[in-house]
Order: sequence, then C-alpha cells, then structure tokens
Amino acid sequence: MELFEARFELPCSIEEVFDLVIRPEGIKQVSPPEMGLFFTSSPDRYALGSRITFKVQAMGLVRELVHEVTAFDDPYSFTEAQVSGPFRSWIHEHVFEAREGGGAIVIDRIRFLPPGGVAGMIMTASRIRENLEDGFEYRHEQLERHFRSVAGS
Repeated sequence: MELFEARFELPCSIEEVFDLVIRPEGIKQVSPPEMGLFFTSSPDRYALGSRITFKVQAMGLVRELVHEVTAFDDPYSFTEAQVSGPFRSWIHEHVFEAREGGGAIVIDRIRFLPPGGVAGMIMTASRIRENLEDGFEYRHEQLERHFRSVAGS
C-alpha cells in the first residue's frame, strides 16, 4: 500500500476548517479547477456512512468515483474510502489538530493501491503522488487565502 501525507497549518480553529471540508461545496472551492471536480450525489454535509459520488479529471481521463465516510469524529477527523473507482484501494484520512498558540494543523493521509491493468501503466504510484502533491499544495493555498480573508473581515 502506498502512503501520501500532506501537513500544513492554518490561521483558524479546527472547527472552522473541519466545517469547510466536510461540505462538498467547500471541497470544490479549494480544489484545482483543472481537476474538474463535479459532485453528482452527496449530502450537504458529510457524516458517518455518507456516500459521495463525484467525477474528476486526472491524467487526461474523466473518472467517476464513489467514496463512503467510514469514520467521523467531529471536529478531529474523518475518513473516506473508495467504494467504486479506478484504484484498487483508496483510503483518505483527514485529521485536524489544534496548534499551540492558536490555529489548526491539517493532516491528510492517503493510502492507496494504483489501478491494475492498462490504467495502472498510466496511473503509476509516482504519478499519483505527483498529482496529490500538486493538488494539496493548491488546496493549502486556497485554504490559507480563505481563512486569512475570513480573519480580515
């Protein structure tokens, strides 16, 4: 199983960032436009057992995926696992920790197995990791911008 981890700090409380990223509209707001993220079916706010159906574009291919929220500890963490999609396995753990002196630490851990067959020759672990690095760098910038503007209001 491959592991990717992104960790960054934000100028907000864990409750504020948690509330933003458990909403499909919040995730869409902080996702790279070229990802083409489109939710086809999801609740307004994730909860334990929520199913999220969405489409993304990656490596020139549009894919539909279904994830299920398999763990939920508001506002400290939630985990979503792929139910249907291109990966042999995909588990995304979102963790939120209070930072000493204020602010939040956001940790995203993704454990995955790339697709098999022909798709696996295109979507290799190293290419997936590169896409994740770019995507989470963008997400961090957008979250930082969002919470700095909220704090400045």
